[in-house]
Amino acid sequence: MTACPPGSGLPRGERRRRLPRALPAILAAAFVLLHVFGYPATRFSNDSYRYARQAHEFLGDPPSDATRKAVAAYCADTARLVHRNRMLDQLRYREPGREAAYAARCERKYAHGLEPTDPRYERIFRTRPGYPFVAAPFVALLGAKAGLTLVALLCTALAGYLVLLLLRTLRAPPPAALLGQALCYVTPLASWGGRPLAEGPALALTAALLLAAVWLLHGRVRPGAALFTGALAGGLAVRYSTFLLVALFLAAAAAAALLLVRRARHRGTRWLAGLSAGGTLATLVGGELLDLPGTTDSLQDTFTLHWTRPEIADPWQALLRLNHHYWWQWLQKEALAPLLLFLLAVGAWGVWRRSVPVALCVIAVGATGFATAAAHPLAVELDRLYVTVWLVPVIGVPLALSRLWHPLRERPAPGAGRAAPAAGGGPAARLHGEREEAWRQAAD
Repeated sequence: MTACPPGSGLPRGERRRRLPRALPAILAAAFVLLHVFGYPATRFSNDSYRYARQAHEFLGDPPSDATRKAVAAYCADTARLVHRNRMLDQLRYREPGREAAYAARCERKYAHGLEPTDPRYERIFRTRPGYPFVAAPFVALLGAKAGLTLVALLCTALAGYLVLLLLRTLRAPPPAALLGQALCYVTPLASWGGRPLAEGPALALTAALLLAAVWLLHGRVRPGAALFTGALAGGLAVRYSTFLLVALFLAAAAAAALLLVRRARHRGTRWLAGLSAGGTLATLVGGELLDLPGTTDSLQDTFTLHWTRPEIADPWQALLRLNHHYWWQWLQKEALAPLLLFLLAVGAWGVWRRSVPVALCVIAVGATGFATAAAHPLAVELDRLYVTVWLVPVIGVPLALSRLWHPLRERPAPGAGRAAPAAGGGPAARLHGEREEAWRQAAD
């Protein structure tokens, strides 16, 4: 009979196995708790108002009531922001608060909805029903801001776990996989993913697409194809223009792998190329049939401030000019504190050294962030627009560190399987084997 410490109902070996399995959940819970603490600092923005209005409409409210409830949520949160700013004012922090009066004035001002109200701008959000549809029950239960935020937080927490699974699929050691999950929770991916916006669901679905791509590249065709199809369909419902880019860039990455990497010329890579190209084509055709907003609409939205000014005659020329100034100044600012550039270089090297086909996919998905920023060169929203680029260091930096710290463990002997440690090994070897097996079971 195995002796157990007082108050413990499990043998020591079982407790050792359970701790690694619990660590990803502990990390996710810590991430959620931190964002619960920081919840008052998040902003219920103009975009959040539009998602909240759609959520109320999905709950059965008529458009006028849905608009009124969403405006009330926006005004209440803006009043709280005014209060927070006043408390930091060295001259006004002693003054009595007038938040209730501010919220009442705000609701009267926007009784018919927040500006801009141009139908062309409204149509952009009507093509993004996925996030408000999923959030609708939580909005009914918790209110607009809390309901939308909870869904975004859960999706971001899921994205971190998917990153962990992806790294374990790439045979990263358990600590490196945990580091990838943690990086997902401490980079701008989390700061934007935890707000009442579509970034959280988009991040989870993008991570799912990358995991599916890795499965396909490793020959796991059936689960990879199923996950890829489901994640792309969900992404198109959340923000179809973003996932059109992701599908297009993944198709290019798969084609490059087929052309440049001999070992990648197998059924899984062909499936990845076919699914990505097919998804891109289906999205383009579906957009034409449904008359969804296209590239020209997006450019006019940018250069008319959401159609609050007349449309311009040469949006493409304006885009080129603005990008010329935009990226030169961005590089100058990054040069003063080039953390992102450094992490991008390390991350790209780490994933490239592990697998060139996987690196092509990860870098391609990260590049969609820069492509989005190039299509909407708005300095005030810069870090939000290119937030996807952080997936490159989140996935690649743990691989780079594991390669530097454990160079021999990165190259298992040909034909090596998941054999248990030899019976003659010492206690340290047996303990290491137990931990590795527990991690494999958790990853599987």
